[in-house]
Amino acid sequence: MERLTRAAHDRGLLIGFDCCHSAGAVPHCFDDWDVDFAVWCGYKYLNAGPGSTAFLYVNRRHFGRRPHLAGWFGSDKTRQFDMSHDFVPAAEAGRWQISSPSILSAVPLEASLRLFQEAGLGRLRAKSLALTSYLIDLVDAELAAPPYAFRVGTPRDPARRGGHVALEREERAREVCGALKARGIVGNFRPPNVIRLAPAAFFNTFHEVWRTAAALKEIIDRGEHLAAPLRQKSRAKR
Repeated sequence: MERLTRAAHDRGLLIGFDCCHSAGAVPHCFDDWDVDFAVWCGYKYLNAGPGSTAFLYVNRRHFGRRPHLAGWFGSDKTRQFDMSHDFVPAAEAGRWQISSPSILSAVPLEASLRLFQEAGLGRLRAKSLALTSYLIDLVDAELAAPPYAFRVGTPRDPARRGGHVALEREERAREVCGALKARGIVGNFRPPNVIRLAPAAFFNTFHEVWRTAAALKEIIDRGEHLAAPLRQKSRAKR
């Protein structure tokens, strides 16, 4: 991100990042990297659940810019209830807020972010890398050869890896993912052949990672993935 930001600024461009899959799992240094803006959700690694509050970072040098979307909640907070016909934006990043956040959606974040502060993102990142490394090692050792035929699509360099591990399998990957879910292990299928697993450092254990690898092996050994009807790959119509 630092390199991309530098390259963009060398060309006179603004640059922003979508950090929904990294916030809460990977440390970010937006100020140090001189990023112009960034957005991320609260529902994923920040543990606030679906529909939770989203976030926006704006570099301080842009605080004076007038937003293109001038929502009521982005007005100067000291004058927000003056009911003026003129929009007077907040002095800082709050000027890009569109409307009042959902209180019920924001409440889980209060507890979650307090725990993040207590645990420290550096320690959580270290455990996350240990969990994903362990999963990759298990796949290499136990699930790479036939008939399992799983391969790791995620970068093995820890510096290039987030909190996910993408397992690729050419045959019936969707059905394998469904069999995992039937066992109470929630993965995520991504066409055409990826099972995405995300052990969360806050609450997942190394034993659960081992159980997941063991479950994948049992699913293939017992043919559980063959019980589900095969969904044909969709073909684009000409």
